[in-house]
Amino acid sequence: MTTDRPADERVTRAWSRIVEWLAAYAPPSYAALRPGASDDEIAALETTLGASVPEELKALWRLTAGEDGVAGAGLMMGTWALMPINAVIEVHRRHMRFQEESGEYDDDLALWKPSWIPFCSYSPDDTTYGLYLNGETGEVYRWSRFNERPREYRSLPAYLELMAVSLEAPFTAAGPEKPGMMGGALVWGPPAHEERGERWVRHLGQAPPPYPAKTLGSIREALPGDERAEFDGRRDALDLADPEAVAAFRDHWWERAARAQEKLEDDVAAALRGNVLVNPGRDLSPEHEATLPPAIRHRPPSRDDIHAALRHESVRTRFNRDFMDAVPPHWPALLLRWWDIARLMADPRGDRAVRAVINGRRTSG
Repeated sequence: MTTDRPADERVTRAWSRIVEWLAAYAPPSYAALRPGASDDEIAALETTLGASVPEELKALWRLTAGEDGVAGAGLMMGTWALMPINAVIEVHRRHMRFQEESGEYDDDLALWKPSWIPFCSYSPDDTTYGLYLNGETGEVYRWSRFNERPREYRSLPAYLELMAVSLEAPFTAAGPEKPGMMGGALVWGPPAHEERGERWVRHLGQAPPPYPAKTLGSIREALPGDERAEFDGRRDALDLADPEAVAAFRDHWWERAARAQEKLEDDVAAALRGNVLVNPGRDLSPEHEATLPPAIRHRPPSRDDIHAALRHESVRTRFNRDFMDAVPPHWPALLLRWWDIARLMADPRGDRAVRAVINGRRTSG
């Protein structure tokens, strides 16, 4: 579990996982995300609202200050849209006006409070109901035109962590909404509308494409060692205040990283000579299956089975850290990923071949 981390750090980690998933699986939804807000913009928002924005919500807005939606639909779990800053102001003002007109200031009967900060709505263009963060308690509630205020989530970090887990391990997705695709965009469903339902395809956790996410960290990690110095130099010289320059830089280097990733996949496959099939869900050839330790010949694997099968202490340490950092619903997907790694490392030929390819690539140049 990760609940011992500060709330804003948990938001940053969870949102980064969500954005990388969107970049890999749902490019139209990824493209719909707006740039983050500056500290000055958030401070101006607080002045306009007459209320402080909780640190966890500031952390989210610094990364992404709303979305434009795709075909009128939002990408947030529960079929919500992440509201742009101007919509946050408009909704907050509207509800405070209703509160003033009601003349009711008892806490239990209040229609709205200054510390209630909306952040999700039904769609980018429909703000008649949505989600708000209670700045006093840190809990997430739902609002509607009928003055309903049910509690939905324990906190904003919990909401985003659950969304990340539901995307990464869709078979364990909690609640009635499941991640799916419509025209390449992320749509939580199944949609109630019959026509939309016919076009909606549930996401079942297919193996990700062999490309890095469109984040600078992921792109750099996917580059060969002899290209990283050039990447670092050009990144450091980049004018971060120019969004067009940043986008052009990111797209250019993503293309180079994608080509490098494809070559790495080919080099690894050639080094393994077909002896080990490491794609998730694949089976080994019968003659090679017999060489594996009995503990990892079955599905599903247990944590102890995988830990025992990993051949190197440094790899075991990484596995233990990943397991401790994971949210419980994410454990099945994590175990399956590490089970594939354990199967690969159980074969000395495969272990040596992959290490030679990867180590040579990282130290080149």
